[in-house]
Amino acid sequence: AVVSTQSAHYGRGMELGRTEKIKNSLNPSFAESIPVIFKFEEQQNIRLRVFDLDDPGQSIGMADFLGELEMTLGQVISSKSITRSLVHPRFKECGTVTLTAMEVGGSHEIACLKFEGVGLDKKDFLGKSDPYYEIARQNTDGTFVTVYRSETIQCTLNPRWRQQEISVKRLCQNLPDQPILFSCYDHDDDGSHDFIGYFTLTLAQLRDRNATATSWELINPKKQKKKEKSTDCDSALIPLL
Repeated sequence: AVVSTQSAHYGRGMELGRTEKIKNSLNPSFAESIPVIFKFEEQQNIRLRVFDLDDPGQSIGMADFLGELEMTLGQVISSKSITRSLVHPRFKECGTVTLTAMEVGGSHEIACLKFEGVGLDKKDFLGKSDPYYEIARQNTDGTFVTVYRSETIQCTLNPRWRQQEISVKRLCQNLPDQPILFSCYDHDDDGSHDFIGYFTLTLAQLRDRNATATSWELINPKKQKKKEKSTDCDSALIPLL
C-alpha cells in the first residue's frame, strides 16, 4: 500500500510512505506504520493506493493496481480507526481497507523485546515449522492492530528471533496495564500461514520479571477444544529472554 497526501504542507501528490509487501494474501495486516505530521489549521487529503507486486524489484508503475481510497487525515484521527471500500475504475468490488491512527509524540521510551520458542507445534510435512510472531496493540474499541512482525526462522521448533526495539507508545499507547497480543504462525509461501498459538500480557508484566512467569504458553483454541483441557496438552512455550 502506498500513502500520499495533497495538503499544502507536503505539496500535491507527495508520497508519505509505503507498507511492507505481504506475499500471497487477500487479507493482509500491515505492520509498517507511516508517520504523518498533522496540521490542525489545514485540511490534509490522504490518498491510499493498493498494488499487487509480483516481484520484489518490481516498480509501482509496473504493478497491478488493486484500488484506492481518499479521505482527510482529520477523519482518520477523529475516528481512531476507519474502514472504507477501495475504488477501482474497472471493478465494482475491490475489498476494504482499515486505517488506524495514533498520536506518537510525547514519549521516547523504548521497549527491547527478544523471544525464543520452545517445542512449537509441527506444521510442515517434514515435521518442522517455519515460525514467526506478530505483536498487536489493543485499540479503544477492543480490536487489535499489528505493530510488529518478526522475521521467519526456517525449519525449526525452537526458534530464536532477533531482538526488536519498539516504542512504548506504539506498543501499548503508554498504558502499562493494556493487553498486548502475541501470535505465532508457521509461514507458508502460498500465504496460508498456519496458526500455532497466542498469548496476551501487559507491559507491566513484561517489566516485572520477578512477579510474573518468564515464559507463556501458546494458546490454540482448536487444540484446547479437541483435548478438552487434557493434562497432556503440548502447547508451546515462548520464554522472554
